Amino acid sequence: MASSSQLKRSPRRRRTQAQRRELSDRRMLDAAFKLIERQGGSRTTLVEIGELSGYSHGLVSHRFGSKGALVRAVTERLQREFAKLLEPALAGLHGMEALIVTAETYLRMAAASDRNAMYVLIGEALGPLREIRGEMAQADRKFRMAVQKLIEEGMRAGEIRSDVDPAAYAALFVGTLRGLVVQHLMKPPAFDVDRVSRELILSIERSLSPARRATNESGSRAHAR
Repeated sequence: MASSSQLKRSPRRRRTQAQRRELSDRRMLDAAFKLIERQGGSRTTLVEIGELSGYSHGLVSHRFGSKGALVRAVTERLQREFAKLLEPALAGLHGMEALIVTAETYLRMAAASDRNAMYVLIGEALGPLREIRGEMAQADRKFRMAVQKLIEEGMRAGEIRSDVDPAAYAALFVGTLRGLVVQHLMKPPAFDVDRVSRELILSIERSLSPARRATNESGSRAHAR
C-alpha cells in the first residue's frame, strides 16, 4: 500500500493540448458573456476579455481575431447550450409536441434571468455594431430552420394542418418568442411567465391543429347557408 508521502509525490496528469484549448476557450467566452451583458458588445474589447479570463490579449486576438468572430463564437455557444438543455425534454417527441416544448423551454429559460448576452447583441446589431448583423441574422435563421423542421414533421404526421406555410409560421413563432423575451428584459415582472406560457401553448395548438381548422371550416359553411 502506498504511503501518504508517496501519494503526495505522485505527479498530476498534465492536460493535453486539446484540453488546454478547450479550457481557455471556455474561460474567454465566459468573460465575453459577462462583459457583453454588463456593458454591451460595442464597448467590450479583446483586451478586457483577456484580462478577465486570465489570458493575454494576444491569445484572445489569435483565437477570435475580430469582433465578428467573437460574436459568432458567443452565439454558437448559446445555441449549443439551448440545444443541450432542450435535448432531454424533446426525447421521443416530434411535430406539435416538440414545437410546444421548444416554445415553453425557450421562454422559461430566457425569463430566468434579467440579463441575456444574445439580446444585447441583437439590439447592437441594429445600432452601434452593424458589422455583427450578419452573425445575428444567421443565428435567427438557424432558429427558424429548426422550428420549420418541427412543423414539417408535424404536417407529415397529420398533427399539424396541411395548409400551414412552414417558413412563414417559423418566422412568426421565433418573432413571438423574441418579442416576449424583450418585454421581460425591459422589465422582468412585465408579465406572469406561467400564464403567458399557458396562453402561448393554447395559441400554437389553436392555430396549427387540423381539428381546429375542420371546426372553423364547418362553422363557416353553416354560417354561409
